[in-house]
Amino acid sequence: MDKEQLKNPFTPSFGSIPLMMAGRDQIINDILEGLDNGPGDPNRATIFTGARGTGKTVLLAKIAEEAASRGWISANINAEAGMLDEILVQLYTNAKEFLTPESLAYLTSISAGGFGISRQVKQSSRKSTWRSELTSLIQELNEKEIGVLITVDEMAIDIEEAKTLIVTFQHLVRERREAALIMAGLPQKISELLRDDKITFMRRAFQHHLGPVDENEVRLSMRKTVEFAGRKIEPTALSYAVKYAEGFPFMIQLIGYQMWRQNPEKMTITLSDAKEGVLFAQNDLERMILNQTYQDLSPKEISFLSAMLDDGEYSMMSDITERMNVSTKYAGEYRRRLIEQGVIGERGRGKVTFEMPQFREFIQSKLAE
Repeated sequence: MDKEQLKNPFTPSFGSIPLMMAGRDQIINDILEGLDNGPGDPNRATIFTGARGTGKTVLLAKIAEEAASRGWISANINAEAGMLDEILVQLYTNAKEFLTPESLAYLTSISAGGFGISRQVKQSSRKSTWRSELTSLIQELNEKEIGVLITVDEMAIDIEEAKTLIVTFQHLVRERREAALIMAGLPQKISELLRDDKITFMRRAFQHHLGPVDENEVRLSMRKTVEFAGRKIEPTALSYAVKYAEGFPFMIQLIGYQMWRQNPEKMTITLSDAKEGVLFAQNDLERMILNQTYQDLSPKEISFLSAMLDDGEYSMMSDITERMNVSTKYAGEYRRRLIEQGVIGERGRGKVTFEMPQFREFIQSKLAE
């Protein structure tokens, strides 16, 4: 077998675009259609929400990649201090072949420093604002029929620059610029953002909650990834892997990665490989996702989850309220908080269930300590 074919094709690292993305085709197509459709298309202002590991960062990266193939220039950032300057630097850098020397004069250096990349934006002698600078840059690119996409990960209300970006984008929409803003964040963070009265414009943005991927999509994605990389997988092994992935995008990649590496010299991934891979992946998920999620929970939120442990596929809110010995309103508030964090999900009127794979078992183990 060709050595290159044995390279592990699964990518369980944050932000890495997998060989086969499962279950997100419609979202991607909708946004790309919005880019093609022109100013005013609602897909040009989109928000992704979901728990850790649901593929928000990967989806942003995939959309930016597809947009680039359509001739768009993008800036891809996290919501943090300095993000506005970072947007300008990335746009100037990525679009430098299309800009005039006068425009490029604002960018003085992109140099490797001792602690990563040091970036500086040259101060202009004329009076200007960040909004006017961005608008001028977008206008110059639009005149060459080039659109500008800004993607923002880990969006949060406590970043003032994030609100400045949203307000500025609202003006770009009114001016019918060829621009798009795609944001992603934890459900609770996005909910807080949308409650801010200064940026009510974003309440009209298209929102996509990234929940579990359909089982058939997971099966197709895992099988195609294995086969594209030159190996095969036993039907029983594939079924086992799909079952324990539970539709969780990060877990799909973790299980695929771990079962692949059990016996990479063999042509076929066996059920034994899948079982070993699942064990390793479960440990990885606990270390990388579940621990952090648990640490973010309040004692009352943990009490709510512990009240769900004795149930089966789903829990009734009436039972949870009784077990917690609290009022319906009180329990409802913590239900809302946990849904916003992506920890639990609704399953019909008055029913909730654990949304994250393994989290029920993880809570049980923590409470037993």
